Amino acid sequence: MDKFTLSIYIVQHYEGTTPMKLQKLLYYCYVWQLVAGKKSFEANFEAWQHGPVEPDIYYKYKHFGREPITDMDFISAKPAAEIHFILESYAVLSAIELSKTTHLENPWKKYVKEGGRIPDQELTAFYQQQPFAWNFPLNNKTAQKYYPPKTAGHYSFTFDMKKDYVPEYSSLEEYLEGVKTAKKQLNEIAFESWHCEPVS
Repeated sequence: MDKFTLSIYIVQHYEGTTPMKLQKLLYYCYVWQLVAGKKSFEANFEAWQHGPVEPDIYYKYKHFGREPITDMDFISAKPAAEIHFILESYAVLSAIELSKTTHLENPWKKYVKEGGRIPDQELTAFYQQQPFAWNFPLNNKTAQKYYPPKTAGHYSFTFDMKKDYVPEYSSLEEYLEGVKTAKKQLNEIAFESWHCEPVS
């Protein structure tokens, strides 16, 4: 499955995916497959103003602007297990949160001034030090804990935590249920207090 086919898969399976969210999901699929040692597609991410961008994918979908991507061809292909795992872990986050998170991580910060390609070795060196890397290799036969990806919120509030604090869950499913519950609670608070737009 190449980057174009994977992009179609993402749009098909994660409703409301905008060009920005597609870029960030594709980026995290790319970097974590490198860390996992299971490279299943090629890509060239550059450090642009709003985060890492794969130029070929950007120009293919830029006409959608900030709107969800629609009118995609249907594909029946499925990604590798690692890619599916990465997507499930990150797709619950909004495009804005994904973008903010990339802005707080060293690979983008190091190359954004020159706007050039972020080398694979830079990506691997940084992300293999992150707790999410502990999820690999995937092993369905042996019970293991799940370590969620760091988000912009985690980077912003590290001063409230112990430096070595690492959140963990019994499974990916438990994490996703926790995220779902947290969003529901935020929406209830927003509606009751400020009548804000729901958290997506």
